[in-house]
Amino acid sequence: MKDSPTKTICFFNSNKAWGGGEKWHFTTAREFQHRGFKTFLVTNMNSDLAKKAQKERIPYIPFNVGNLSFLNPIKILVTAMLLRSKKVDTIVMNLPSDLKLAGIAAKIAGVRNIIYRRGMPHPLRNTWLNRFLFKNILTHVIVNSEEIGRSLAQGNESWFPKEKMVLIYNGVDTKLPLIKNKKVYVKKDQEVVIGNAARLTEQKGQKYLIEMAKILKEKNFNFKLIIAGDGELKGQLQGLINEHNLQDEVELLGHIDDMPAFMNSIDIFVFPSLFEGSANTLIETLHHGIPSIAFDISSNPEIIYHGKNGFLAKPFEASELAKYVMDFVGSEEMRGQLVRNGEELVKEKFDSRRNLDKLERIVKC
Repeated sequence: MKDSPTKTICFFNSNKAWGGGEKWHFTTAREFQHRGFKTFLVTNMNSDLAKKAQKERIPYIPFNVGNLSFLNPIKILVTAMLLRSKKVDTIVMNLPSDLKLAGIAAKIAGVRNIIYRRGMPHPLRNTWLNRFLFKNILTHVIVNSEEIGRSLAQGNESWFPKEKMVLIYNGVDTKLPLIKNKKVYVKKDQEVVIGNAARLTEQKGQKYLIEMAKILKEKNFNFKLIIAGDGELKGQLQGLINEHNLQDEVELLGHIDDMPAFMNSIDIFVFPSLFEGSANTLIETLHHGIPSIAFDISSNPEIIYHGKNGFLAKPFEASELAKYVMDFVGSEEMRGQLVRNGEELVKEKFDSRRNLDKLERIVKC
């Protein structure tokens, strides 16, 4: 940029596991480095975010945070001294525990923009601490879907500062070329390859995929279901696959680093998550030209427009997932239209660089 700024941004994320919030903090820190800002991450020493930052040579400071760290005045003062020594102009926090500790510390340190990014549609408790933090500490609250904004304000209308809320959707870099020459699975005969990629947890609802596969097999539908991801439910899901004799039709791939190769391997993406803030995976899938089927819950309707770029199934009904999979196969013309609509929506609504211009305007104030 011509007027390259010298402001310093701290991305404060103490979560140990890797997820959508960690990806956003990492990629946003990197993007703002490219825009000329000084950025650094604060994260737990052994977190996946720390490992990623070290690998990609993004400055980070290891700092362990617990749920009750904000009750320790020494830890608050140490955090404030860190922010002041780094001359931080803007701090962006991730977890509630980050907000309680680093938010108060940032206020003490005189940080101009104190931002909390909320990534899940969980209700906000009406406590004196939350009222104090949201009204007196925070300058902005970033939400990545309208659904999250509703969940924060619902029941708190008398005090929640809606004027501080900023909607910044998750996104993808639409200027980067898509890699199309690699696959993780090669289609056999005329089978329809169905994909899913997510942590193997209760929230992500993979059990509905197994139920869907059972229905498709009973209807003699020619398909292969590949599931990318790892997690605590891996053994349970494999047990369901074995119980229903779906070993030939369903495969758990484990963790996949090369997501473009995964996307290149599938015809349709099925996403039975029980709730989402704003599903990165759905956006990335549309960007890769893969139509999606998801439950009609949370923020999914902000990404999937039923019948236009995918399908929204009745929540928690595997039979509906199976129905839309079979409907999708019926018309090549419909598939082409779904793909074109999805790619167009990504350019209009989920371009990461354009969406982050909103954050840059805040930082430069």
